Amino acid sequence: MSMTITEKILARAAGLDEVHPGQFLDCRVDQVASMDLQGKLVFNTIDSLGADTLFDTDRVALTLDHHSPAQSIAIADVHAAIRKAAKRFEVKNLFDVGSGIMHVVMPERGLVLPGELIIMNESHTPTGGAMGAVVIGVGQTDAAVAAALGEIWLVVPSTIRVNLHGSLAPNVTTKDLALHLMRTLGYEKKAIYKTIEIGGPGMAALSMDARFTITNYCSDMGAKSAIIEADEVTLAYAKDRAQRPFKPVTSDPGCHYEEVIDVDLSLLEPLLACPHALDNIHSVVSQAGTVIHEAVIGTCTNGRFEDLAAAAAIVEGRSVAPGVRFIVVPASREVYQRAMKAGHLATLTDAGALVFPPGCGPCMGEHSGVLGAGEVCISSGNRNMKGRMGSGESFVYLGSPETVAASAIQGVIADPRSLQVARKELSHAD
Repeated sequence: MSMTITEKILARAAGLDEVHPGQFLDCRVDQVASMDLQGKLVFNTIDSLGADTLFDTDRVALTLDHHSPAQSIAIADVHAAIRKAAKRFEVKNLFDVGSGIMHVVMPERGLVLPGELIIMNESHTPTGGAMGAVVIGVGQTDAAVAAALGEIWLVVPSTIRVNLHGSLAPNVTTKDLALHLMRTLGYEKKAIYKTIEIGGPGMAALSMDARFTITNYCSDMGAKSAIIEADEVTLAYAKDRAQRPFKPVTSDPGCHYEEVIDVDLSLLEPLLACPHALDNIHSVVSQAGTVIHEAVIGTCTNGRFEDLAAAAAIVEGRSVAPGVRFIVVPASREVYQRAMKAGHLATLTDAGALVFPPGCGPCMGEHSGVLGAGEVCISSGNRNMKGRMGSGESFVYLGSPETVAASAIQGVIADPRSLQVARKELSHAD
């Protein structure tokens, strides 16, 4: 029987030769992770189950990322409780305040690897599928059982295949591709409890940073997981980071896909998810000129090194428009340090950006740049539902880091392609 990557990984985890969509499995997990908003609840559940040990202290990780650093006494108490539980259960991988966002840190630290089954207790978990792993988000009870026993009960998802062809034009990014796929599949519509497998000849030229952006966005399409077949790019990234041996998996020729979607990357343009829905997708050109009050680059979608580098290239030698707050939040300490050493943080702050510590920042609307009533934000994040980043009367547009940076400079939503053209024309005039 021919199987997809996901089916082969789940078959291995269940100790079976083959599996099929809809089949119920009891799987052994390779890694479990939780984070500050859920971690305390996970350990409370472990206690209520009567467990006093973890299945493997090397394979359970915790990240303090959503509220980093703590902005209230209540959150500080939650962090303290997680640190105490981590010490009690001898958790080897506690990524404390400032380490960064779980979905970025886990692959960086070699804890999400090709061919593995990973369970995380957060909604944007499919991000890690860019590593060629099956990475699934679950609730606190499933996470607690997996952490204690190393097992989880799963249903094999059917797979939607996305084939990429051609290459992206300048200042068009995989965030624009992700927005295109959101427009195609819809917000929690066609892809619910399915795997989105992305590949094709257009994948080879895409970096790991670019790939993580695609899989990250699949979670809000309703996907149970997203996956990109491990290739030379993946293996080069994993080689010096891996904390354990791993075995990449590929889909079999002739395997069954529920649907196949072909995308010509060369035809894509800068896109936006407009208020107040993730699949309310329009071109940047159609929204150009909309006044903004805040611009945010960061989150588990687009807070990586290449995102900060691209933004710095756009703002270099320019200044943030009056009346605009330009917030930059590196997604991890590794990203922060690389961007600092490369001079990108200096370029961004010279332009007027405010750089926050690694973490989720203002994405969930509780700290580091909350929006007030009537304010408009353009963000490189992943969600824009009403009240997501603060007031229920604010408005959030989602775009690429290039689009966000161009807009911060202009003070209005701006097409990064037009800004680059204007810049070239200016240099010729000089």
